[in-house]
Amino acid sequence: MTLGHVTHAARNGVHVLRYFGSVNYTLAPGLQRFLDGIMQDEAMSGLVFDLTAAESLDSTNLGLMARANEEARGAGVAQSVIISNNEDIDDVLRSMGFEQCFDVVHSGTGPAGDAEPVPSEPPAVTELQRTMLDAHRALVRLSEAGRLEFEPVVACLERDLSNRP
Repeated sequence: MTLGHVTHAARNGVHVLRYFGSVNYTLAPGLQRFLDGIMQDEAMSGLVFDLTAAESLDSTNLGLMARANEEARGAGVAQSVIISNNEDIDDVLRSMGFEQCFDVVHSGTGPAGDAEPVPSEPPAVTELQRTMLDAHRALVRLSEAGRLEFEPVVACLERDLSNRP
């Protein structure tokens, strides 16, 4: 598997995040900080997650997508779009109920010409744990399947964070 990374491009208020390779939890804190910055853009009119170049995404990154969509919707932005043409990823999205909260498109790609890498410096352990916890809480809120699958993960992450000095 190819080590993952994410790029970003924006045009006319629509922010496109394009995922490449195997995107795992180690990228999540940097991506969360970047998404938090995007949410401050008052001109934001849309959010697109382009997964056409992704080989895999872990649950933490799926949770970040769910959380970003919640925040965008709360700010009055249109429902976020996921572009995916990978059957394995599509199966995961369906099983987790993403099609209930996102517009899922199975072809095409977002703009790539002016895309820049999303910063992904190594996170501190506590930041990583908090990001993972927030992402999995979003998956619990996403659907009943998410609740059943990830409530135990959330409980474990909460326990680990409460036991940190």
